[in-house]
Amino acid sequence: MKSDFSPRHCGLDTQSPPLHNELAISLVQYSPVWEDVSGNLSRLSRIVSQLEGRGDLILLPEMFSTGFSTNTNVICTPKNQSTVLEWMRQTAQSTGSLIAGSVAVEENTVCYNRFYWVGADGSSGHYDKNYLFIMSDEPKYFTAGTEKKQFEWRGWKIKPIICYDLRFPELCRNTRNNPYDILVCVASWPSVRSDVWLTLLKARAIENQCYAIGVNRVGEDGNGLQHKGDTIVYSPKGETIVRLPENEEKSATIGLSLSKLKAFRQKFPVLEDIV
Repeated sequence: MKSDFSPRHCGLDTQSPPLHNELAISLVQYSPVWEDVSGNLSRLSRIVSQLEGRGDLILLPEMFSTGFSTNTNVICTPKNQSTVLEWMRQTAQSTGSLIAGSVAVEENTVCYNRFYWVGADGSSGHYDKNYLFIMSDEPKYFTAGTEKKQFEWRGWKIKPIICYDLRFPELCRNTRNNPYDILVCVASWPSVRSDVWLTLLKARAIENQCYAIGVNRVGEDGNGLQHKGDTIVYSPKGETIVRLPENEEKSATIGLSLSKLKAFRQKFPVLEDIV
């Protein structure tokens, strides 16, 4: 039986007017070359140019320009930051999309694992990872963000989080008066904890009555950790809308419906009971 939240696979004209009820989202699952900013941006330019329908929103994994490295002396530099942001601006303009993912950023002498979103209209913003992964010594090299964030794009409210943040439901908790529509988690989540990744994403979708999107990398990183991807989109009911193949560099563009989300929330008004 076809779900109310079945995806619409999109082949979009980037000159079309901004979409509101239907948002086309492109998911990019790939294997970053370790600490190679220019090489990764070149590869991503080719991937984005070949997307099957350029979406309203293009999502990249955690630390998409370097891989999840804690070698901050190499990756967390003003030059790398300006190079990545300029690439994001140019890519957003050329595709007519908003492009988003996390990178290492230096600010006031400390480094952040920062989720940037950059729009085709020139808009931009960021969220700094709140929960740093102690098992990889991330807190020794990066500073934790202290703010929860959400942003709006083409009529949709979107909440960004990064990898380990996913384990903390209080960070992701939706609100009664200003609910977000999509939870986006970009990650470098290793294969050994794949089941945890999928379980937590599904739970966040159900408990927050939102679409939950997890965009993860594939391949082996510079620390020898394996990643199989499991890039996935869950409906507010916890149904799998799309899941990219394991252990493959792959991309896909799907369409999500805001009217279906609102109809489900009205029919089953769990968010009304949030205190």
